[in-house]
Amino acid sequence: MVKVTQEIKDSLKATKVMYLSTASKDGSPNVVPIGAVKFLDDETLLISDQFFNKTLANLQENPKIALAWWGEKEGYQVKADITIHTEGEIFRQNVEWVKSLKATLNPKSAIVGKITSAYIVKAGPDAGKQIL
Repeated sequence: MVKVTQEIKDSLKATKVMYLSTASKDGSPNVVPIGAVKFLDDETLLISDQFFNKTLANLQENPKIALAWWGEKEGYQVKADITIHTEGEIFRQNVEWVKSLKATLNPKSAIVGKITSAYIVKAGPDAGKQIL
């Protein structure tokens, strides 16, 4: 798997809204704005699912994502292979984390993504350049 840099981790942490892209088994795309995302370590994302419908159906059919965001000066896109957790330790940690952000949220699942690549999202000659 790919290890992200501290710069990428800091950029995600400072961003309030990210965009999660999925595709169904037949390739129909779906993208949603999300806010409950964090890095668990240098290789792994945690995405908390409170409201996914089409997104969850896509993830069950096709366990791959792209997550993109724009910070103050730069943006990134990471791609990952995911697993869905609805019980167990990872799910419990997800619920605890999300409840600490907003007590009224009720996670349905924890999406864990192992990063497979990362790209620069910004204007200029490096636009779309793969960096990891």
